[in-house]
Amino acid sequence: MSHFSSLFTIFSSPAETFKRVKASKLAWLFPFLLLIIISLISVQLQMPATIQTTLDTLKAQPNYSAVDTDMIVQSTKVMGWVMAPLTIAFMVFLSGLVYLLLNLIVRGEAKYMQLVTMVTFAMLPSTIGGLITAVLVYTTGATSITEISLSLGALVADKESMLYHLLSIVNPFSLWGLALYVIGSSVMMNRPRKTVGIWIVGVWLIISLGSLLLV
Repeated sequence: MSHFSSLFTIFSSPAETFKRVKASKLAWLFPFLLLIIISLISVQLQMPATIQTTLDTLKAQPNYSAVDTDMIVQSTKVMGWVMAPLTIAFMVFLSGLVYLLLNLIVRGEAKYMQLVTMVTFAMLPSTIGGLITAVLVYTTGATSITEISLSLGALVADKESMLYHLLSIVNPFSLWGLALYVIGSSVMMNRPRKTVGIWIVGVWLIISLGSLLLV
């Protein structure tokens, strides 16, 4: 079965897919490129809302000049297109290092690039969720990206409340990705899912709940 088909089977049979790509040195490349493509599309769809938010923020500044509008719009576009692939690359390879640390903790058998491969596949659900959000922002004409949410936070009217931020943690695409991280780590490290899952879910909960302290 080709690496391209793994982009589909990762959603229907993740464990078997991770086992199949484990020995491949190039398996990470296809989902990595897909992540970048999806991210660039998302950036483009969200660009009107991003530019509007940027302009609204700058207009509130006393030294703002309307002459700077075109320059601000162009720089915002360029930054969005440049930062999207760079952010994906940074997250993928840094996450590989983080999971390599977990591999040492649980005494796993994974190599760095195997974990990078795992990360690229596990990031697909959240990236797809981001694309859906971007489509909704574009089609509804939302003036701010925060107006659209796929999490339970969408049920809360007050977007500044603690309840909104708490329920925003419960995002089906994030949870889907979390499950892939657990399954993929188990396969790559050759360790029981329970062993790696306790660490992965535990750290995720600490980071998610800890972020509420910054609200």
